[in-house]
Amino acid sequence: MSTEDQFLGRVKGNWRQRAKEKSRLRDELRVVPRWLRRTVVVLYVVALAIVAGVTLTNQADLPDPLAGIPLPLAMLAMFGIVTAAAIFVGSFILLFGYINRDAKRRGMSPVLWTLVAILVPYLIGVIIYFVVREPLPYPCPQCGATVTSRFNYCPSCQCTLRPNCPQCRREVSPEDRFCPHCGASLPATPPVPAPVRLPPSCPQCRREVHPADRFCTHCGASLPAVPPAAPEPVRPV
Repeated sequence: MSTEDQFLGRVKGNWRQRAKEKSRLRDELRVVPRWLRRTVVVLYVVALAIVAGVTLTNQADLPDPLAGIPLPLAMLAMFGIVTAAAIFVGSFILLFGYINRDAKRRGMSPVLWTLVAILVPYLIGVIIYFVVREPLPYPCPQCGATVTSRFNYCPSCQCTLRPNCPQCRREVSPEDRFCPHCGASLPATPPVPAPVRLPPSCPQCRREVHPADRFCTHCGASLPAVPPAAPEPVRPV
């Protein structure tokens, strides 16, 4: 398999994994640092104050289209111009702040991708980032340990995180019954085993005790509090 095919396969796998992410716009906006959002608001207020002061003290220096109109209308027009400029500039500042924090939480280099987004012209760097960005860390489907898209196997239970076709060796989806690249039949994915909850035992004599016991009935040692078992999910009838 060529390097290009491997890269495209990795990008497609990232897209497939990112499609499973359930994120809301409100949650994504919270990724932007709070101090950066406050800084943008403060700069906007300062710009409005400067424009108001200049308009009141130097009416003769207003742009030609605003000359000769009443002062309240001229000030309102200047506020509109400042607001439009603030929305344009502030959107880019918040976008770059989002890319910096989003790259960090996805295990990518925040400095590198922020520079790419800023320095590559015509927003090409921003587009490249959103195309190739890694999925968020997710729990292993077998043991629940946190893994990333860079893992081929879970380091805790050795579960295959990137199943591939046994014939063409290209990545496939766990739900596929046949390889979408070569048409070969894929082995059935074994069911995920349910986690086994071991009975509580005494930390001193290692003998089994009842979950409600506060002291070991065999050696008398004090027992740690046992967390209550999670309720079983209700199955639809």
